Amino acid sequence: LPICKMKRVEIVVEAQQLDALVRIVEKHATGYTLVPGVTGLGEHGLREAGMVVLVTVVTEEHLDAILAAILPSLNERANILLVSDVMVLRAEHFIPEVRAAAGGSNA
Repeated sequence: LPICKMKRVEIVVEAQQLDALVRIVEKHATGYTLVPGVTGLGEHGLREAGMVVLVTVVTEEHLDAILAAILPSLNERANILLVSDVMVLRAEHFIPEVRAAAGGSNA
C-alpha cells in the first residue's frame, strides 16, 4: 500500500472555543478526534478542567488554511497548536476533495 506524507494537527483549546474550531477544521479535514477533559500546566498556570484536544490529519495545503484561520486567536486564549509530519496509509481518506469525488462525507 502506498504511504503518503501528511500533517498531524493537535490543538488544545478551552471547551467554549471548540465549536468555532470544529467549524474551521470541518472545512479542511475529513474528520477529527476530540479528547475531552485534558489537564496541564503551562504559561497560564495549572488547568484542571475545561480544556479539549482536537486532533486531525490534513494535507499541507489544508494545513495552511487552518493555520490562517486559527493563528489570530492563539494569543487571546490558552491555546496550544502542534503540527507534525505523519505518514498515513489510505491517504484518500484524509483528503476532502478525494472523499467528495468518491461520494464520501466531509466529517
